[in-house]
Amino acid sequence: MATGRGLTVARPAWTELFPWPFVGVVALLVALIFLTPNLITTNEPAAGSLITQAELVVDRGPGANATDFYLEGLGNVRYAEIRWAIAAPGAWPVTTPVGNLTWNVSGNVTARLVAVFSSPANPVAVNVSMVYVDAAGVRVTYVGAFAFDVAGGMLNTLPLLGGLGGVPPTSVADLPIVLVLETAPPGAG
Repeated sequence: MATGRGLTVARPAWTELFPWPFVGVVALLVALIFLTPNLITTNEPAAGSLITQAELVVDRGPGANATDFYLEGLGNVRYAEIRWAIAAPGAWPVTTPVGNLTWNVSGNVTARLVAVFSSPANPVAVNVSMVYVDAAGVRVTYVGAFAFDVAGGMLNTLPLLGGLGGVPPTSVADLPIVLVLETAPPGAG
């Protein structure tokens, strides 16, 4: 092989059958074949991982007389327990501490991917928790308490637990909104 400077370099005969780009691609494919089963797990995800993060989806169609709530995870994971409670605080904005509200309607399901409930109350407060337990028995609880009011075509949202950030008013036409639940401290819930 000529190098451009008039020098000739001898190459082994096998390099013509196996050029370096081809060898590199084959090596990469072999590595992916062996690593892919480790990257895509079929086991239950670990408690507290992103895939187990719980969320509350809030929806209300234009002209609807009820607000719909969906408790679910970011991934398709089965929660050991999903709980919710509904209160009708009566006045907006809600100034009553979450522990002093009267929770009239409640629900509890076990071993589910999602829970769905609705309320015709306006304003309405919801108190929710979702418990995930992984294969090793590690438990994580996600919690949230919010108040909602629909007025003038806008959904107003007020977090009732400390640590949860504010949510700007949202047009009913732009719903649903997704609220990520907070991870409860160990032993709470």
